[in-house]
Amino acid sequence: MQILFCSSEASPFAKTGGLADVAGSLPEALHELGCDVRIFMPLYRGVREKMPVLRPLGNSPRITVGPHDYQVFFWQGSTLSGIPVYFLEKDEFYDRSYLYGDPVRGDYEDNPERFITFSRAVRHVCEAAGWHPSIFHLHDWQTGPAAAYLRFNRPRDPRLAGSATVFTIHNIAYQGVFPAAFFPMLDLPPHTWSPRGIEYWGQCNLLKAGIVYSDFVTTVSPRYADEITTADFGFGLDGVLREREKDLKGILNGIDTKIWNPRTDAFLSKTYDENDLSGKKSCKLALLKRLEFAQDTFEFPLLGMIGRLAAQKGFDLLAQILPELMKLPVNLVILGTGDASIEQTIREKEKLFPNRLKFINSYDEQMAHMIEAGSDIFLMPSRYEPCGLNQMYSLRYATIPIVHATGGLDNSVTDILLCPESGTGFKFYKYEAQSFLEKIKSALELFSHSRKWEKMQKRAMAQDFSWTRSAKRYLAIYDQLLKQERTQQ
Repeated sequence: MQILFCSSEASPFAKTGGLADVAGSLPEALHELGCDVRIFMPLYRGVREKMPVLRPLGNSPRITVGPHDYQVFFWQGSTLSGIPVYFLEKDEFYDRSYLYGDPVRGDYEDNPERFITFSRAVRHVCEAAGWHPSIFHLHDWQTGPAAAYLRFNRPRDPRLAGSATVFTIHNIAYQGVFPAAFFPMLDLPPHTWSPRGIEYWGQCNLLKAGIVYSDFVTTVSPRYADEITTADFGFGLDGVLREREKDLKGILNGIDTKIWNPRTDAFLSKTYDENDLSGKKSCKLALLKRLEFAQDTFEFPLLGMIGRLAAQKGFDLLAQILPELMKLPVNLVILGTGDASIEQTIREKEKLFPNRLKFINSYDEQMAHMIEAGSDIFLMPSRYEPCGLNQMYSLRYATIPIVHATGGLDNSVTDILLCPESGTGFKFYKYEAQSFLEKIKSALELFSHSRKWEKMQKRAMAQDFSWTRSAKRYLAIYDQLLKQERTQQ
């Protein structure tokens, strides 16, 4: 099976978030399963720095974008495992310090043109490579127009015959909505400017283009697939998604089990596995000492929290419960950056409890691993979470998660209070501070029963969150689509 991944970012070449992890890791898993998979992405300045040696790919085509006629260039590199990676060179658009916008000035004003160009280049890069995939796997709003181009070109291009498009939504809050003046630049049939096309309240919605014109839509967890068809979570596109419900599926993302592996993790003071958890106690002690917690609290359960400081991640709930939480026999470590007002709130609380609350206002990869391994309990009270990764890291490291039952958090954690024999963590079901605090108290109660706690830890470590598991589910979708295409021909 030949699969082209089209993404505005992919690890390790360029990354701002979880999209890059998926676009970098899922192709590797599909490659290991025997697929001919390749990646297409822009040639950013940061990519040039990481990949100084690239070879030219094919000719230098001209691409029409609205009134403009751009000459572009294609380059080829590869991942460490040998997966071909194609890069689109257009320095006017991609030779910049940041992928989507400047931290001070905000999003780049020409983002529509940048990613319309990228979407139009999808067919051209296949021609340059002399390779025509059976599956085009598109990701997020930056590739939404590509779904439309492939749909409308398929009947008149025999090289696209029998192919299919899969479009993945990583976070529906980011939609690529732009003024109607950009519609002529898309060069799509006039009828696409309608509520059943890409028009969205008088504006262009590029994510909507991906949803409407792809053959199948996926998102990053089964629960999130249900949630985005509702008014509460659909960000205005719930009706469009309900129309596509039979072609919509959620597949839980995987994690990199080579990087996140307590048996081999070089960041840890001592490694461990499900057969011998003694190393986890050593990791906790090392973390407590490094962060200078009060020595007389070393036996307290250690709660960890890592993430972007934003209301979406549940820090508003944490702020509400901190006074009550600090009355309990617990220590708490928080790692993250983000909203200045949340930073200030946590700093103020840290001053009140300097020996038992530690706030690390940065992102430190080593510290993230140390917190995952050294904590007893991980807090992840997100208001919404399409997939989430830290709860899966926590389970792998025998750190019991407490999560809000939303999105991928709900799919990846089994509530011990509802399923005593198979539970791997704790869930609260109403997004309320008191519900969150009550689940923490329930966890502390179970923590005092060491044998029951250890059984749950071992169940947690036995969960399979590998990308191989996810890749097999995607393969089933690809196979289904190709069978349908063959039937229709």
